[in-house]
Amino acid sequence: MTEATSVQPDRGKALVRLRNISKHFGKVVAVEPLDLDIHQSDFLAILGPSGCGKTTLLRLIGGFLQPTSGSVEIAGEDVTRKGPERRPTNMVFQGYGLFPHMTVRQNIAYGLRIARRPKAEVDERVSKIIDLVHLSELADRSPDALSGGQQQRVALSRALVMAPKVLLLDEPLAALDLQLRKAMQEELRRIHRELGGTFVFVTHDQSEALGLANRIAVMHEGRMVQEGGPEDIYSRPASRFVANFIGDANILPARRESGRVRLDGGAEFADPGPDGEVLIVVRPEGLSIHSEKPADELAVPGTLADMIYLGSHVKYKVHLSSGQDITVNEGNLSLRERVSMGSSIYVGWRQADHRVLDDR
Repeated sequence: MTEATSVQPDRGKALVRLRNISKHFGKVVAVEPLDLDIHQSDFLAILGPSGCGKTTLLRLIGGFLQPTSGSVEIAGEDVTRKGPERRPTNMVFQGYGLFPHMTVRQNIAYGLRIARRPKAEVDERVSKIIDLVHLSELADRSPDALSGGQQQRVALSRALVMAPKVLLLDEPLAALDLQLRKAMQEELRRIHRELGGTFVFVTHDQSEALGLANRIAVMHEGRMVQEGGPEDIYSRPASRFVANFIGDANILPARRESGRVRLDGGAEFADPGPDGEVLIVVRPEGLSIHSEKPADELAVPGTLADMIYLGSHVKYKVHLSSGQDITVNEGNLSLRERVSMGSSIYVGWRQADHRVLDDR
């Protein structure tokens, strides 16, 4: 097999188009009306907490649920009223759903045989997928002789061998332990690079979404609250919820008046917008600690309340003069030798490293 090369998504016409799609279960609104485009070769994560509607949205794409409103288009065809068997998609569920009486090879070949594909084609396609997911030495074993990660690869292979235009994954790594999850994340990245397919997966794990996806759709209470690239979602959250849900965030109250924002503690900067209360979002790694007020950064005074050595960085807990506690991740390890618990310090940051939200 040739060395994998990175496949860049085609940003032309969307492969999957959701328009005004929604889903109600009686009086319960699982998914509020939303629009979403998924392009060829995208690895899209639908991310959010339990009960936010992300699995419902995935099932609407796959045809396992009918929408209350709106339409689903895949590869230029309206499939809104078509079931999963009539859509160019395939789903990998949380439960592997493998047939215990079949070998790995037979499990993977099952869909092709049901579709009555010629034996030579079945053998060729199954062999290629088995090689792709590194299952050659396990091909003749039964599922109960496999580890959880190996069973997950068989389930993934069974879906991939059908060559779907869109592969749907419903929290496929949720049942695995942390070390195995990380290994399977690497496998998914490699498989996606080599195949160049379109993957859509649901997860509640923000680090998993950041590490796997080239695009993330964040859901909250049935609404899609932000959609974009991982860096955009992380560095430029659109709301307090997104800032808190994606990684760690310090959220500082401030007030904007006449185009200037002022924080408790004296820091202020120019920022156009309506007068009123605002929030300043700054990540722990965007902050730094100083013994004196820095001249080239925004800064607020505080007291050093705790410091925790974590190998690559030191996590500082700082009690600000405003009464708020914030976290600073400082990569300068030698700094801990120059500061002491209870000492008065300044927490500084560049204006480029924060986000201003008109959101309370």
